[in-house]
Amino acid sequence: MLVRLACCLAIAVAVPVPGHARGNCAGTISQLMSKDTEKLATRYQRVAKRMEKERSPKLVAEGCRIARALEPRLAEQIDALKQSGCAKDPEVGTMVVDIVRGHEDDLASIRKTTRADCR
Repeated sequence: MLVRLACCLAIAVAVPVPGHARGNCAGTISQLMSKDTEKLATRYQRVAKRMEKERSPKLVAEGCRIARALEPRLAEQIDALKQSGCAKDPEVGTMVVDIVRGHEDDLASIRKTTRADCR
């Protein structure tokens, strides 16, 4: 009887943990994904597209200003997502890897732009 009670207790403790870990990972991701950073990244992408078509000094200055503000935020977000360990979660891992990859591409583009155009 004591063995059955111990087994039931062990199962009761073990079953909620995986669901809690997955929920925790989803919550962690939503906390790490800053809406301000995402809005700034979208704004930068719009300006970068316009810069491809027309190269006015005012547009380049705006792109540089946004890039300077966005670069450290994206770097922090990438580091935080990598350190969270959520990339290993079977339910959200693929999404986290895609987000990190996209942010790394954006960061590379920003660094290229700031080296070439910003002084």
